[in-house]
Amino acid sequence: MTPLVEDTDVLISGCGPVGALTANLLGLYGVRTVVLERDLTPHSQPRAITCDDEAMRIYQAAGLADVLDAHMYTCPEVELVGASGELFARLVIQGTDFGYGYSALRFFSQPYLERILRLGLSRFPHVSLRLGQRVEAYAQDAQGISVTVRDARDGSERTVRARYLLACDGGRSTLRQLAGIDMVGATYDEGMLAISLLLPEPPPPLCRMVCDPHRHVFVARCAGNELRVECMIRADEKPEDLLRPERIREFISPYVDPDRATVQRAAAYIFNRRVASRWREGRLFLLGDAAHLMPPVLGQGLCSGLRDAANLSWKLASVIHGHADEPLLDTYELERRPHAEAMLEASVNMGRIVLTGSRPIAFVRDNLFRALDRIPRVQRFIRNLEFKPRPLIPRGFMLGGSRGHSQAPEGTYFPQPRVGAPGGKEVRLDELLGSGFSILVHPETREVSLKAAQVLAESIGARCLRIIPPRSGHAQPGEVVDVEGKLDAWFREHRVDIAVLRPDRYLFGAVRGSHLSWLSAALRGWIHGPLRTVEAGALESAPAFISSVG
Repeated sequence: MTPLVEDTDVLISGCGPVGALTANLLGLYGVRTVVLERDLTPHSQPRAITCDDEAMRIYQAAGLADVLDAHMYTCPEVELVGASGELFARLVIQGTDFGYGYSALRFFSQPYLERILRLGLSRFPHVSLRLGQRVEAYAQDAQGISVTVRDARDGSERTVRARYLLACDGGRSTLRQLAGIDMVGATYDEGMLAISLLLPEPPPPLCRMVCDPHRHVFVARCAGNELRVECMIRADEKPEDLLRPERIREFISPYVDPDRATVQRAAAYIFNRRVASRWREGRLFLLGDAAHLMPPVLGQGLCSGLRDAANLSWKLASVIHGHADEPLLDTYELERRPHAEAMLEASVNMGRIVLTGSRPIAFVRDNLFRALDRIPRVQRFIRNLEFKPRPLIPRGFMLGGSRGHSQAPEGTYFPQPRVGAPGGKEVRLDELLGSGFSILVHPETREVSLKAAQVLAESIGARCLRIIPPRSGHAQPGEVVDVEGKLDAWFREHRVDIAVLRPDRYLFGAVRGSHLSWLSAALRGWIHGPLRTVEAGALESAPAFISSVG
Protein backbone atom coordinates (compact mmCIF):
# COMPACT_ATOMS: atom_id res chain seq x y z
CA MET A 1 0.00 0.00 0.00
CA THR A 2 1.33 3.44 -0.98
CA PRO A 3 2.04 5.57 2.11
CA LEU A 4 0.14 8.81 2.58
CA VAL A 5 3.41 10.73 2.28
CA GLU A 6 6.14 9.36 0.04
CA ASP A 7 9.70 10.60 0.44
CA THR A 8 12.29 11.04 -2.32
CA ASP A 9 15.25 13.23 -3.22
CA VAL A 10 13.99 14.60 -6.54
CA LEU A 11 10.48 14.65 -7.95
CA ILE A 12 10.15 15.23 -11.70
CA SER A 13 6.85 16.33 -13.21
CA GLY A 14 6.65 15.18 -16.83
CA CYS A 15 8.21 12.16 -18.54
CA GLY A 16 8.75 13.53 -22.00
CA PRO A 17 12.30 13.34 -23.40
CA VAL A 18 13.66 16.03 -21.05
CA GLY A 19 12.10 14.59 -17.90
CA ALA A 20 13.08 11.02 -18.79
CA LEU A 21 16.65 12.01 -19.68
CA THR A 22 17.00 13.97 -16.43
CA ALA A 23 15.80 10.94 -14.47
CA ASN A 24 18.34 8.70 -16.23
CA LEU A 25 21.17 11.08 -15.34
CA LEU A 26 20.02 11.36 -11.74
CA GLY A 27 19.83 7.59 -11.67
CA LEU A 28 23.50 7.38 -12.67
CA TYR A 29 24.34 9.69 -9.77
CA GLY A 30 22.51 7.51 -7.26
CA VAL A 31 19.77 10.06 -6.58
CA ARG A 32 16.39 8.74 -5.40
CA THR A 33 14.03 10.01 -8.08
CA VAL A 34 10.30 9.76 -8.74
CA VAL A 35 8.94 10.75 -12.16
CA LEU A 36 5.27 11.67 -12.53
CA GLU A 37 3.56 11.51 -15.91
CA ARG A 38 -0.07 12.57 -16.33
CA ASP A 39 -0.73 10.27 -19.30
CA LEU A 40 -1.43 6.60 -18.71
CA THR A 41 0.04 5.44 -22.02
CA PRO A 42 3.34 6.37 -23.72
CA HIS A 43 3.28 9.15 -26.28
CA SER A 44 2.90 7.57 -29.71
CA GLN A 45 3.02 10.69 -31.87
CA PRO A 46 6.16 11.77 -33.80
CA ARG A 47 6.75 15.40 -32.83
CA ALA A 48 10.36 16.47 -32.33
CA ILE A 49 12.63 14.92 -34.98
CA THR A 50 16.08 16.60 -34.91
CA CYS A 51 19.11 15.83 -32.77
CA ASP A 52 22.54 17.46 -32.86
CA ASP A 53 26.00 16.32 -31.77
CA GLU A 54 25.70 17.91 -28.32
CA ALA A 55 22.44 16.04 -27.69
CA MET A 56 24.04 12.76 -28.75
CA ARG A 57 26.90 13.36 -26.33
CA ILE A 58 24.38 13.88 -23.53
CA TYR A 59 22.62 10.61 -24.47
CA GLN A 60 26.08 9.04 -24.35
CA ALA A 61 26.52 10.33 -20.80
CA ALA A 62 23.28 8.52 -19.91
CA GLY A 63 24.63 5.30 -21.47
CA LEU A 64 21.99 5.26 -24.20
CA ALA A 65 23.65 6.81 -27.27
CA ASP A 66 24.33 3.60 -29.18
CA VAL A 67 20.88 2.09 -28.79
CA LEU A 68 19.31 5.42 -29.80
CA ASP A 69 21.68 5.90 -32.73
CA ALA A 70 20.72 2.48 -34.07
CA HIS A 71 17.33 3.96 -34.98
CA MET A 72 18.42 7.40 -36.25
CA TYR A 73 19.12 8.79 -39.71
CA THR A 74 22.27 10.86 -40.19
CA CYS A 75 21.55 13.75 -42.51
CA PRO A 76 24.30 14.49 -45.08
CA GLU A 77 23.15 17.98 -46.10
CA VAL A 78 20.32 20.51 -46.00
CA GLU A 79 19.19 22.18 -49.22
CA LEU A 80 17.69 25.68 -49.27
CA VAL A 81 15.54 26.19 -52.36
CA GLY A 82 14.07 29.53 -53.44
CA ALA A 83 10.71 30.44 -54.93
CA SER A 84 11.97 29.54 -58.42
CA GLY A 85 12.78 26.02 -57.30
CA GLU A 86 16.51 26.61 -57.67
CA LEU A 87 19.04 25.93 -54.95
CA PHE A 88 20.41 29.10 -53.32
CA ALA A 89 22.34 27.59 -50.38
CA ARG A 90 23.49 24.22 -49.09
CA LEU A 91 24.39 23.30 -45.52
CA VAL A 92 26.81 20.42 -45.76
CA ILE A 93 26.49 18.28 -42.63
CA GLN A 94 28.45 15.23 -43.71
CA GLY A 95 32.08 15.72 -42.77
CA THR A 96 31.35 18.76 -40.59
CA ASP A 97 33.09 18.09 -37.28
CA PHE A 98 32.54 20.31 -34.25
CA GLY A 99 34.72 17.97 -32.24
CA TYR A 100 32.10 16.47 -29.92
CA GLY A 101 32.18 12.92 -31.26
CA TYR A 102 29.00 12.80 -33.37
CA SER A 103 27.51 14.08 -36.60
CA ALA A 104 25.97 17.56 -36.42
CA LEU A 105 22.45 16.50 -37.49
CA ARG A 106 20.44 13.35 -36.98
CA PHE A 107 16.74 12.64 -37.34
CA PHE A 108 14.95 10.39 -34.87
CA SER A 109 11.53 8.98 -34.03
CA GLN A 110 10.20 10.51 -30.82
CA PRO A 111 8.09 7.48 -29.81
CA TYR A 112 11.17 5.27 -30.08
CA LEU A 113 13.29 7.83 -28.22
CA GLU A 114 10.83 8.02 -25.36
CA ARG A 115 10.53 4.24 -25.11
CA ILE A 116 14.32 3.90 -24.84
CA LEU A 117 14.58 6.67 -22.23
CA ARG A 118 11.79 5.14 -20.14
CA LEU A 119 13.27 1.66 -20.37
CA GLY A 120 16.59 3.15 -19.35
CA LEU A 121 15.04 4.06 -16.01
CA SER A 122 14.63 0.36 -15.24
CA ARG A 123 18.40 0.16 -14.73
CA PHE A 124 18.06 2.02 -11.43
CA PRO A 125 16.12 0.59 -8.48
CA HIS A 126 16.14 4.06 -6.88
CA VAL A 127 14.25 5.64 -9.85
CA SER A 128 10.53 5.04 -10.40
CA LEU A 129 8.04 6.21 -13.03
CA ARG A 130 4.40 6.75 -12.05
CA LEU A 131 1.86 7.04 -14.88
CA GLY A 132 -1.49 8.78 -14.64
CA GLN A 133 -0.20 11.16 -11.96
CA ARG A 134 -0.86 14.91 -12.11
CA VAL A 135 0.61 17.61 -9.87
CA GLU A 136 -2.14 19.67 -8.23
CA ALA A 137 -0.24 21.91 -5.80
CA TYR A 138 2.98 22.25 -3.86
CA ALA A 139 4.33 23.95 -0.77
CA GLN A 140 7.97 24.30 0.19
CA ASP A 141 9.93 25.05 3.32
CA ALA A 142 13.57 25.15 4.41
CA GLN A 143 13.92 21.36 4.39
CA GLY A 144 11.99 20.30 1.31
CA ILE A 145 8.95 20.58 -0.90
CA SER A 146 5.58 18.82 -0.50
CA VAL A 147 3.68 18.07 -3.68
CA THR A 148 0.01 17.13 -3.91
CA VAL A 149 -0.48 14.49 -6.62
CA ARG A 150 -3.79 13.30 -8.09
CA ASP A 151 -4.23 9.86 -9.62
CA ALA A 152 -6.02 10.02 -12.98
CA ARG A 153 -7.49 6.54 -12.53
CA ASP A 154 -9.45 6.94 -9.30
CA GLY A 155 -9.09 10.65 -8.48
CA SER A 156 -7.31 9.96 -5.20
CA GLU A 157 -4.75 12.37 -3.83
CA ARG A 158 -1.46 11.77 -2.06
CA THR A 159 1.59 13.77 -1.03
CA VAL A 160 5.14 13.31 -2.22
CA ARG A 161 7.84 14.94 -0.15
CA ALA A 162 11.06 15.75 -2.03
CA ARG A 163 14.14 17.86 -1.59
CA TYR A 164 13.74 19.31 -5.08
CA LEU A 165 10.99 19.48 -7.69
CA LEU A 166 11.73 19.69 -11.42
CA ALA A 167 9.19 21.06 -13.90
CA CYS A 168 9.67 19.10 -17.12
CA ASP A 169 5.99 19.44 -17.98
CA GLY A 170 6.21 21.34 -21.26
CA GLY A 171 5.30 24.72 -22.68
CA ARG A 172 2.01 24.86 -20.77
CA SER A 173 3.74 23.88 -17.54
CA THR A 174 1.36 23.47 -14.62
CA LEU A 175 4.20 23.96 -12.14
CA ARG A 176 5.33 27.17 -13.79
CA GLN A 177 1.80 28.52 -13.51
CA LEU A 178 1.49 27.41 -9.88
CA ALA A 179 4.75 29.25 -9.15
CA GLY A 180 3.44 32.41 -10.82
CA ILE A 181 6.37 32.56 -13.23
CA ASP A 182 5.70 34.52 -16.43
CA MET A 183 6.86 33.61 -19.93
CA VAL A 184 8.46 36.64 -21.57
CA GLY A 185 8.50 36.98 -25.35
CA ALA A 186 6.10 36.63 -28.26
CA THR A 187 3.89 34.17 -30.09
CA TYR A 188 4.04 34.72 -33.84
CA ASP A 189 1.16 34.74 -36.29
CA GLU A 190 2.93 32.15 -38.44
CA GLY A 191 1.88 28.54 -38.08
CA MET A 192 3.01 25.27 -39.60
CA LEU A 193 1.24 22.08 -40.53
CA ALA A 194 3.44 19.09 -39.56
CA ILE A 195 2.72 15.84 -41.41
CA SER A 196 4.53 12.66 -40.36
CA LEU A 197 4.42 9.84 -42.91
CA LEU A 198 5.33 6.16 -42.79
CA LEU A 199 6.45 4.65 -46.10
CA PRO A 200 6.83 1.00 -47.16
CA GLU A 201 10.60 1.50 -47.53
CA PRO A 202 13.14 4.13 -46.41
CA PRO A 203 12.75 7.32 -48.44
CA PRO A 204 15.71 8.62 -50.46
CA PRO A 205 18.14 11.02 -48.72
CA LEU A 206 16.37 14.36 -48.57
CA CYS A 207 16.38 17.38 -46.31
CA ARG A 208 15.06 20.48 -48.05
CA MET A 209 13.72 23.86 -47.04
CA VAL A 210 11.55 25.32 -49.80
CA CYS A 211 11.73 29.04 -49.01
CA ASP A 212 8.81 30.12 -51.18
CA PRO A 213 7.00 33.21 -49.80
CA HIS A 214 3.73 31.74 -51.06
CA ARG A 215 4.15 28.52 -49.07
CA HIS A 216 7.22 27.60 -47.06
CA VAL A 217 7.81 23.85 -46.94
CA PHE A 218 10.25 21.68 -45.02
CA VAL A 219 10.67 18.05 -46.04
CA ALA A 220 13.11 15.56 -44.54
CA ARG A 221 13.81 11.89 -44.34
CA CYS A 222 13.62 10.81 -40.71
CA ALA A 223 14.39 7.60 -38.82
CA GLY A 224 13.51 4.30 -40.44
CA ASN A 225 10.82 4.63 -43.09
CA GLU A 226 9.53 7.96 -41.86
CA LEU A 227 9.23 11.23 -43.79
CA ARG A 228 8.28 14.62 -42.36
CA VAL A 229 6.59 17.33 -44.45
CA GLU A 230 5.88 20.70 -42.85
CA CYS A 231 3.96 23.47 -44.65
CA MET A 232 3.40 27.08 -43.67
CA ILE A 233 -0.16 28.05 -42.83
CA ARG A 234 -1.00 31.32 -44.57
CA ALA A 235 -2.83 34.15 -42.82
CA ASP A 236 -5.98 33.55 -44.89
CA GLU A 237 -6.15 29.85 -44.02
CA LYS A 238 -7.62 27.93 -41.10
CA PRO A 239 -5.56 25.03 -39.73
CA GLU A 240 -8.58 22.73 -39.56
CA ASP A 241 -9.18 23.18 -43.30
CA LEU A 242 -5.62 22.11 -44.10
CA LEU A 243 -6.01 18.93 -42.05
CA ARG A 244 -8.59 17.52 -44.45
CA PRO A 245 -7.34 14.35 -46.22
CA GLU A 246 -7.48 15.93 -49.67
CA ARG A 247 -5.32 18.89 -48.57
CA ILE A 248 -2.78 16.60 -46.91
CA ARG A 249 -2.53 14.63 -50.18
CA GLU A 250 -1.92 17.90 -51.97
CA PHE A 251 0.94 18.84 -49.64
CA ILE A 252 2.75 15.50 -49.72
CA SER A 253 2.27 14.54 -53.38
CA PRO A 254 5.34 16.50 -54.65
CA TYR A 255 7.55 14.31 -52.47
CA VAL A 256 5.86 10.92 -52.15
CA ASP A 257 3.06 8.87 -53.68
CA PRO A 258 0.12 9.55 -51.32
CA ASP A 259 -1.30 6.10 -52.01
CA ARG A 260 1.86 4.47 -50.61
CA ALA A 261 2.13 6.64 -47.51
CA THR A 262 0.46 6.24 -44.13
CA VAL A 263 -0.19 9.46 -42.24
CA GLN A 264 1.05 8.90 -38.69
CA ARG A 265 0.26 12.39 -37.50
CA ALA A 266 -0.94 15.68 -38.94
CA ALA A 267 -1.10 18.64 -36.58
CA ALA A 268 -0.78 22.41 -36.64
CA TYR A 269 1.51 24.39 -34.38
CA ILE A 270 2.54 28.00 -33.98
CA PHE A 271 5.91 29.66 -33.46
CA ASN A 272 6.86 30.81 -29.99
CA ARG A 273 9.72 32.94 -28.77
CA ARG A 274 9.36 32.85 -25.00
CA VAL A 275 11.63 32.46 -21.99
CA ALA A 276 10.55 32.10 -18.36
CA SER A 277 11.27 35.20 -16.30
CA ARG A 278 13.11 32.98 -13.82
CA TRP A 279 14.02 29.30 -13.90
CA ARG A 280 14.05 28.69 -10.16
CA GLU A 281 11.58 29.25 -7.36
CA GLY A 282 13.26 27.98 -4.21
CA ARG A 283 13.36 24.20 -4.57
CA LEU A 284 11.48 24.25 -7.88
CA PHE A 285 13.45 24.30 -11.18
CA LEU A 286 12.17 24.71 -14.74
CA LEU A 287 13.69 22.68 -17.59
CA GLY A 288 13.03 22.34 -21.31
CA ASP A 289 9.88 23.88 -22.76
CA ALA A 290 8.76 24.87 -19.28
CA ALA A 291 11.72 27.29 -19.26
CA HIS A 292 12.04 28.29 -22.93
CA LEU A 293 10.11 27.98 -26.18
CA MET A 294 11.77 28.68 -29.51
CA PRO A 295 10.90 28.56 -33.22
CA PRO A 296 11.69 25.21 -34.85
CA VAL A 297 13.85 26.63 -37.64
CA LEU A 298 17.15 25.33 -36.21
CA GLY A 299 15.58 22.30 -34.53
CA GLN A 300 16.96 23.27 -31.13
CA GLY A 301 13.93 23.11 -28.84
CA LEU A 302 14.49 19.60 -27.48
CA CYS A 303 18.28 19.87 -27.70
CA SER A 304 18.16 22.92 -25.43
CA GLY A 305 16.10 21.00 -22.89
CA LEU A 306 18.65 18.17 -22.88
CA ARG A 307 21.37 20.71 -22.15
CA ASP A 308 19.31 21.89 -19.17
CA ALA A 309 19.18 18.33 -17.88
CA ALA A 310 22.92 17.77 -18.31
CA ASN A 311 23.71 21.01 -16.49
CA LEU A 312 21.39 20.61 -13.51
CA SER A 313 21.47 16.87 -12.78
CA TRP A 314 25.05 16.56 -11.52
CA LYS A 315 24.70 19.76 -9.48
CA LEU A 316 21.59 18.42 -7.74
CA ALA A 317 23.39 15.15 -7.06
CA SER A 318 26.40 16.95 -5.58
CA VAL A 319 24.21 18.98 -3.22
CA ILE A 320 21.94 16.07 -2.28
CA HIS A 321 24.91 13.83 -1.42
CA GLY A 322 26.48 16.61 0.65
CA HIS A 323 29.49 17.15 -1.60
CA ALA A 324 28.55 20.70 -2.62
CA ASP A 325 26.62 23.55 -1.05
CA GLU A 326 23.27 25.01 -2.13
CA PRO A 327 24.78 28.02 -4.02
CA LEU A 328 26.00 25.62 -6.71
CA LEU A 329 22.37 25.32 -7.85
CA ASP A 330 22.24 29.05 -8.51
CA THR A 331 24.66 28.50 -11.40
CA TYR A 332 22.04 26.50 -13.36
CA GLU A 333 20.11 29.45 -14.76
CA LEU A 334 23.22 31.65 -14.73
CA GLU A 335 24.92 29.24 -17.12
CA ARG A 336 22.03 27.98 -19.23
CA ARG A 337 19.98 31.11 -19.86
CA PRO A 338 22.55 32.96 -22.05
CA HIS A 339 22.99 30.00 -24.40
CA ALA A 340 19.26 29.28 -24.60
CA GLU A 341 18.55 32.92 -25.41
CA ALA A 342 21.34 32.99 -28.00
CA MET A 343 19.92 29.86 -29.65
CA LEU A 344 16.45 31.38 -29.60
CA GLU A 345 17.74 34.57 -31.23
CA ALA A 346 19.61 32.58 -33.88
CA SER A 347 16.42 30.62 -34.64
CA VAL A 348 14.45 33.85 -35.02
CA ASN A 349 17.08 35.40 -37.29
CA MET A 350 17.25 32.30 -39.46
CA GLY A 351 13.47 32.36 -39.67
CA ARG A 352 13.53 35.95 -40.91
CA ILE A 353 15.85 34.89 -43.72
CA VAL A 354 14.25 31.66 -44.88
CA LEU A 355 10.61 32.30 -43.96
CA THR A 356 10.09 35.77 -45.39
CA GLY A 357 6.66 36.31 -46.90
CA SER A 358 7.88 39.02 -49.28
CA ARG A 359 8.59 37.88 -52.83
CA PRO A 360 10.95 40.84 -53.59
CA ILE A 361 12.94 40.16 -50.42
CA ALA A 362 13.07 36.46 -51.27
CA PHE A 363 14.36 37.30 -54.75
CA VAL A 364 17.15 39.45 -53.29
CA ARG A 365 17.94 36.77 -50.69
CA ASP A 366 18.27 33.98 -53.25
CA ASN A 367 20.59 35.95 -55.50
CA LEU A 368 22.60 37.38 -52.62
CA PHE A 369 23.23 33.92 -51.17
CA ARG A 370 24.34 32.60 -54.55
CA ALA A 371 26.77 35.49 -54.90
CA LEU A 372 28.11 35.20 -51.36
CA ASP A 373 28.59 31.47 -51.81
CA ARG A 374 31.47 32.28 -54.15
CA ILE A 375 33.38 33.92 -51.27
CA PRO A 376 35.31 31.17 -49.43
CA ARG A 377 34.94 32.69 -45.94
CA VAL A 378 31.20 33.21 -46.33
CA GLN A 379 30.89 29.76 -47.85
CA ARG A 380 32.53 28.26 -44.76
CA PHE A 381 30.30 30.34 -42.46
CA ILE A 382 27.17 28.95 -44.13
CA ARG A 383 28.26 25.40 -44.83
CA ASN A 384 29.90 24.88 -41.44
CA LEU A 385 26.87 26.14 -39.54
CA GLU A 386 28.88 28.91 -37.88
CA PHE A 387 25.65 30.85 -37.32
CA LYS A 388 24.66 28.28 -34.70
CA PRO A 389 25.69 29.48 -31.20
CA ARG A 390 28.48 27.29 -29.90
CA PRO A 391 28.18 25.74 -26.45
CA LEU A 392 29.75 28.22 -24.07
CA ILE A 393 29.29 29.29 -20.46
CA PRO A 394 30.21 32.97 -19.92
CA ARG A 395 29.76 32.94 -16.12
CA GLY A 396 29.19 30.31 -13.48
CA PHE A 397 30.96 27.31 -11.99
CA MET A 398 34.43 27.72 -13.45
CA LEU A 399 37.87 28.90 -12.48
CA GLY A 400 37.59 32.63 -11.78
CA GLY A 401 33.78 32.58 -12.01
CA SER A 402 33.74 33.92 -15.57
CA ARG A 403 35.69 33.75 -18.79
CA GLY A 404 38.52 36.25 -18.59
CA HIS A 405 38.70 36.85 -22.36
CA SER A 406 37.24 35.52 -25.58
CA GLN A 407 39.99 32.92 -26.03
CA ALA A 408 39.94 31.66 -22.45
CA PRO A 409 39.29 27.89 -22.32
CA GLU A 410 37.20 28.01 -19.13
CA GLY A 411 33.50 27.51 -19.80
CA THR A 412 34.02 25.90 -23.21
CA TYR A 413 32.69 22.49 -24.19
CA PHE A 414 35.66 20.14 -24.18
CA PRO A 415 36.26 18.18 -27.41
CA GLN A 416 35.64 14.45 -27.62
CA PRO A 417 38.07 12.85 -30.09
CA ARG A 418 38.60 9.14 -30.53
CA VAL A 419 41.34 7.88 -28.24
CA GLY A 420 43.16 4.67 -27.47
CA ALA A 421 42.03 2.87 -24.31
CA PRO A 422 44.00 0.37 -22.25
CA GLY A 423 43.95 -2.86 -24.23
CA GLY A 424 44.32 -1.10 -27.56
CA LYS A 425 40.65 -0.44 -28.35
CA GLU A 426 39.72 2.96 -29.83
CA VAL A 427 36.76 4.70 -28.16
CA ARG A 428 35.27 8.15 -27.78
CA LEU A 429 37.03 10.05 -24.99
CA ASP A 430 34.01 10.26 -22.68
CA GLU A 431 33.90 6.47 -22.45
CA LEU A 432 37.04 6.68 -20.31
CA LEU A 433 36.07 9.71 -18.23
CA GLY A 434 33.23 8.23 -16.18
CA SER A 435 30.16 10.12 -15.00
CA GLY A 436 31.82 12.53 -12.59
CA PHE A 437 34.65 15.04 -12.76
CA SER A 438 37.72 14.18 -14.82
CA ILE A 439 41.27 15.49 -15.09
CA LEU A 440 43.46 15.28 -18.19
CA VAL A 441 47.21 15.73 -17.98
CA HIS A 442 49.46 16.59 -20.94
CA PRO A 443 52.35 14.16 -21.52
CA GLU A 444 54.99 16.84 -21.00
CA THR A 445 53.71 17.70 -17.51
CA ARG A 446 56.26 17.26 -14.74
CA GLU A 447 55.90 14.20 -12.52
CA VAL A 448 55.27 16.30 -9.39
CA SER A 449 52.34 18.04 -11.08
CA LEU A 450 50.97 14.71 -12.31
CA LYS A 451 51.00 13.36 -8.76
CA ALA A 452 49.28 16.54 -7.49
CA ALA A 453 46.60 16.12 -10.16
CA GLN A 454 46.07 12.52 -9.04
CA VAL A 455 45.68 13.65 -5.43
CA LEU A 456 43.08 16.23 -6.49
CA ALA A 457 41.27 13.62 -8.56
CA GLU A 458 41.06 11.21 -5.63
CA SER A 459 39.65 13.91 -3.34
CA ILE A 460 36.71 14.67 -5.69
CA GLY A 461 36.21 11.17 -7.09
CA ALA A 462 37.50 12.19 -10.52
CA ARG A 463 39.14 10.10 -13.23
CA CYS A 464 42.70 11.29 -13.85
CA LEU A 465 44.12 10.34 -17.24
CA ARG A 466 47.57 11.09 -18.58
CA ILE A 467 47.62 11.67 -22.32
CA ILE A 468 50.28 9.80 -24.27
CA PRO A 469 51.20 10.20 -27.96
CA PRO A 470 50.54 7.37 -30.44
CA ARG A 471 54.22 6.50 -30.70
CA SER A 472 54.18 5.49 -27.02
CA GLY A 473 52.18 2.35 -27.77
CA HIS A 474 49.11 1.08 -25.94
CA ALA A 475 47.71 2.92 -22.96
CA GLN A 476 48.17 1.55 -19.48
CA PRO A 477 45.58 2.07 -16.71
CA GLY A 478 45.41 5.81 -16.03
CA GLU A 479 46.51 6.67 -19.57
CA VAL A 480 44.83 7.52 -22.86
CA VAL A 481 46.41 7.46 -26.33
CA ASP A 482 45.89 10.66 -28.33
CA VAL A 483 45.45 8.77 -31.62
CA GLU A 484 44.17 11.79 -33.57
CA GLY A 485 46.51 14.34 -31.99
CA LYS A 486 43.56 16.56 -31.10
CA LEU A 487 44.16 16.54 -27.36
CA ASP A 488 47.79 17.56 -27.77
CA ALA A 489 46.69 20.34 -30.14
CA TRP A 490 44.17 21.61 -27.59
CA PHE A 491 46.68 21.72 -24.74
CA ARG A 492 49.29 23.45 -26.89
CA GLU A 493 46.77 25.98 -28.20
CA HIS A 494 45.88 27.03 -24.67
CA ARG A 495 49.41 26.57 -23.28
CA VAL A 496 48.31 24.51 -20.31
CA ASP A 497 49.32 21.19 -18.74
CA ILE A 498 46.27 20.12 -16.74
CA ALA A 499 42.54 20.40 -17.54
CA VAL A 500 39.68 19.77 -15.11
CA LEU A 501 36.38 18.81 -16.75
CA ARG A 502 32.98 19.02 -15.09
CA PRO A 503 30.62 16.03 -15.28
CA ASP A 504 28.76 17.75 -18.14
CA ARG A 505 32.08 18.02 -20.08
CA TYR A 506 32.38 21.78 -19.79
CA LEU A 507 35.81 22.93 -18.69
CA PHE A 508 36.11 24.09 -15.09
CA GLY A 509 39.68 25.23 -15.59
CA ALA A 510 43.02 24.57 -17.27
CA VAL A 511 46.41 25.65 -15.92
CA ARG A 512 50.11 25.11 -16.04
CA GLY A 513 51.31 22.50 -13.61
CA SER A 514 52.83 25.18 -11.37
CA HIS A 515 49.36 26.78 -10.93
CA LEU A 516 47.48 23.59 -10.04
CA SER A 517 47.27 24.51 -6.35
CA TRP A 518 45.32 27.65 -7.31
CA LEU A 519 42.88 25.63 -9.44
CA SER A 520 42.59 22.99 -6.72
CA ALA A 521 41.74 25.57 -4.06
CA ALA A 522 39.11 27.17 -6.32
CA LEU A 523 37.52 23.82 -7.10
CA ARG A 524 37.51 22.63 -3.48
CA GLY A 525 35.80 25.87 -2.54
CA TRP A 526 32.75 24.44 -4.35
CA ILE A 527 33.20 20.66 -4.25
CA HIS A 528 33.82 19.00 -0.89
CA GLY A 529 33.90 15.33 -1.82
CA PRO A 530 33.51 12.73 -4.59
CA LEU A 531 30.42 12.84 -6.78
CA ARG A 532 28.71 9.54 -6.22
CA THR A 533 27.91 7.48 -9.30
CA VAL A 534 26.45 4.01 -9.78
CA GLU A 535 27.00 1.40 -12.45
CA ALA A 536 24.35 1.00 -15.12
CA GLY A 537 24.06 -1.78 -17.65
CA ALA A 538 25.16 -0.99 -21.21
CA LEU A 539 21.76 -1.53 -22.78
CA GLU A 540 23.01 -0.60 -26.23
CA SER A 541 25.09 -3.80 -26.30
CA ALA A 542 22.11 -6.09 -25.72
CA PRO A 543 20.39 -7.20 -28.97
CA ALA A 544 17.40 -8.48 -26.98
CA PHE A 545 16.88 -5.01 -25.55
CA ILE A 546 17.01 -3.40 -28.99
CA SER A 547 14.55 -5.89 -30.44
CA SER A 548 12.19 -5.43 -27.49
CA VAL A 549 11.73 -1.75 -28.36
CA GLY A 550 12.14 -2.24 -32.12
